[in-house]
Amino acid sequence: MKIEKKAIQSGILKLEKNVQITIDEDMNVPDTRPDVEKIVESRGEVHIDETEVMVDRIRIRGTFLVEILYLSAEKEQKVSCMEHEFALEEFMNVEGAESSDTARVSVDLEDLTVSIINSRKCGIRSVLFFHISISETKFVECTTGVEKKDMVQCLYESMLMTEIIMNKKDIQRIRADVSLPAGKPNIREILWNSIQLRDVDVRMMEGKLSIRGELFLFLLYRSEEEKDPIQYYDWEVPFTNELECSDSQENLIGNIAVMLGNHQVVIKPDLDGEPRDVEIEAVLELDLRAYREFQLPVLKDMYSNSRKLKIKTRPVSFENLIFQNNAKTKVVQRIPQAGEVQKLLQVLNVEGNIRIEDIRFEEQGIVTEGLIFARVLYVAGDDGTPIQSKEEVIPFEYLVEIQSVGTSDRCEIRGNLEQIGGYVVDGNELEIRAVAGIYVTGFSPVKMKMIDEVEETPYEEEELARIPSITGYVVKKGDTLWMIAKRYGTTIDKMRQYNENLSEPLEEGQKLFLLKEMESLIG
Repeated sequence: MKIEKKAIQSGILKLEKNVQITIDEDMNVPDTRPDVEKIVESRGEVHIDETEVMVDRIRIRGTFLVEILYLSAEKEQKVSCMEHEFALEEFMNVEGAESSDTARVSVDLEDLTVSIINSRKCGIRSVLFFHISISETKFVECTTGVEKKDMVQCLYESMLMTEIIMNKKDIQRIRADVSLPAGKPNIREILWNSIQLRDVDVRMMEGKLSIRGELFLFLLYRSEEEKDPIQYYDWEVPFTNELECSDSQENLIGNIAVMLGNHQVVIKPDLDGEPRDVEIEAVLELDLRAYREFQLPVLKDMYSNSRKLKIKTRPVSFENLIFQNNAKTKVVQRIPQAGEVQKLLQVLNVEGNIRIEDIRFEEQGIVTEGLIFARVLYVAGDDGTPIQSKEEVIPFEYLVEIQSVGTSDRCEIRGNLEQIGGYVVDGNELEIRAVAGIYVTGFSPVKMKMIDEVEETPYEEEELARIPSITGYVVKKGDTLWMIAKRYGTTIDKMRQYNENLSEPLEEGQKLFLLKEMESLIG
């Protein structure tokens, strides 16, 4: 007997692994830059360009960009900057990985330390934490029926299924031009810039994605004026883009992460030829996953009153999406400047990143504990070092409301810093205000046996004779119409024919009249 099957594409997490590596490099000052006297601020960014999954290991290739804002002894270039890009290529052991698997890699940069070796060389030391998740996309064959249904009784169960429709990565390029306002002097040189991605919203449409958000650009620059050479300005640059995506559909459940990739800021002349325009180019890295939920009638059991059916099953396993919650919480922290000699006059810029440290399950939902790493660039009351920076670590806790989470359920949680800013309050206190986005997606594992093959053999007369032609039956606890009909060689339709108002659930002690349908097979 031929079985009808439907293949459902399912994505299953195989394993997760965290790997730590240490970067210890030297960074030379370019010939065009003055000597280093004091470090004001440093920043590191890791960009993953390629991941290759092999048997029991993974190759990761990318770059580690280090930017340094520093003070020099030269009067004309008191504030200066430099950057260097280090190549990264790491082979990491990941037991259980296969070349057909999909890898997702994120990197947390910790303990970036820049030390001055001499006036022309700095030492760079940092710890990189690689978070690796390996998943496989496989087709789960679900039994949906039989080809020849004559004289065969079938029991179906409607099952909620989650099919992964989209599982890939893509990029979206953003380009924008901004101009200095009339009151600001021309740009001679960009000393420091910060681009932050804010309030990104991605909507799935038919055949495309709608991407909206904002780029926040801060610029510290050397102007053409000798009197007040160090200037700064910031812009909020909204963007709306559409990205062609053949797999996108409006009715899908999206799980889409957007990260800021490589970006650059370039000075451009305005219409009058003056260096007052700034061109922004940024790459948005998109991790695209989308799911479809539907009900599928699955064949759970079958029998025939004309022949014996020997059913062979096989185990199948997959994951169903059970919940999704996109939450945002405001985080406010006041930081007293106790013990600091120099007064904090003005906050120039605040940038940062977020890291989820721990989660715990409670009756009301998932309690998420995390840290916001804020880097503050500010003006201090120090003529020798007017521009200074500091890093603050701000803890937060937030309850993501979820109806229920089972012990075997799996949760994917990612944090995103939606907004961050800093202000001077009460004289010399620093107040950091941030909005943390917490995105939670839950999956429940499903393991079951699926009918795989059916072997047909004729009934022996002795087997048929053991089943009474007509009988009365008293319902026992746990009985169903299907169980009784299969045991006594009849059908549910025939049971309803001779028993009025027969429906489920059956009541214990209920009396039924049963008529065997196998009678015509004897003799």
